[in-house]
Amino acid sequence: MKTKIYLLLLPVVMFMSCTQDDDSSQTKTLEYADFELKLNLEMTYNSLLEEFGEPSKDIGSGIHIYVYQLVDDTEIWIGYTNKIEYARHMDKDQQIIKEII
Repeated sequence: MKTKIYLLLLPVVMFMSCTQDDDSSQTKTLEYADFELKLNLEMTYNSLLEEFGEPSKDIGSGIHIYVYQLVDDTEIWIGYTNKIEYARHMDKDQQIIKEII
């Protein structure tokens, strides 16, 4: 009887041990302070990704404008060519709150 129970539980245990929480699929929770303290002109695209994750979107035309959605429904817009040209904190109406860089 115990053997049958173990055999029935084996697939469940195997399935549970193979599944894992995938935090990479969840978007990173970002706040304005994250950018204010860490963003600098020397950052490359790869260092932006390492520090802040994938941008929510790229709305640029001619240059990249990487948009990061913040927890307070504001956004950070980073103008980028082969270097950071500017960084702006934008409100939900796409008005500049503050020039970061």
